[in-house]
Amino acid sequence: MLFFSVTFIIFFALFSFFRFLASWIESVRIISQDPEHGGVLLAAVKMALPAALFFTILLSLSYSVRRKIPAVFSILIVFVFAGVFSFCFYLGIERVHVYDPSLEIPESLSGKTGLILSRLETDIILLSNDGNKTGGPRVISFPERPLLYQETVPGPSSSAVALPLDTGTPWFIRSIIMDFALVTREFDVRRAQGWLPFLFYTASLFFLLVSLRFLFASSNWPMANLFLGALAFRLILSLAIFLRTWEAGNFLNTFVNNRLPGYLISPAVFGILGALIILYTFLTFMARRIRRDDV
Repeated sequence: MLFFSVTFIIFFALFSFFRFLASWIESVRIISQDPEHGGVLLAAVKMALPAALFFTILLSLSYSVRRKIPAVFSILIVFVFAGVFSFCFYLGIERVHVYDPSLEIPESLSGKTGLILSRLETDIILLSNDGNKTGGPRVISFPERPLLYQETVPGPSSSAVALPLDTGTPWFIRSIIMDFALVTREFDVRRAQGWLPFLFYTASLFFLLVSLRFLFASSNWPMANLFLGALAFRLILSLAIFLRTWEAGNFLNTFVNNRLPGYLISPAVFGILGALIILYTFLTFMARRIRRDDV
């Protein structure tokens, strides 16, 4: 319990800080329609929550195997703590959102008529007469493409086209960050539907994750087991993203023939997979015990 709590707090603080820093850098290189828009810190904290929980569950399961903690107790403790931490922190995030500071675009990027911003052969020419806002008309010049005229930034409070910037981040890392962002959005959607859909979704997801504890005891090399568990967690993250697509939702709705509410379909998939894995682990344990007794 102490290991889970300390690990979660460390990961949550680190991911929140780095996400907030990335959002601040993004605000510098993107011309925002609303430069005084708040919620940057809140969004960073929300995105850090699923990532911190995934990494904490991963390391906690590995730790329980190395410390030879009984599987039943370790799975139960990790599952309960993951659910309690997600509920309490999400509730706390909603309670303190009014204290979220807003980030302002630096004065050097304030929109003025005729201002040209360039980065990597892409130019943005501002045509607005309002020197305080950058959400007015602009002309964007991309390499080897016709000029693009935008009368307003598309969408309410959305960002304009970002100036291209090669960060050098590997594709694998960027894909993980994108998937965690989508899981965060799914958490927000479930919470907007109510606490019950949110709790069903998070509990079933955590149940599927903790059911993979057997992977961390699959060999005598803890580091190899940890990498195997990390790969399995990555596949579950991809599964969670796949289930939120329109194609998967439509197929599952047809399969269950509307017998379940929409918000229970993904939790049902997670729960069934987790139950099958737990059953497989139990049967394997019993088979090994019977063979050992026979010998």
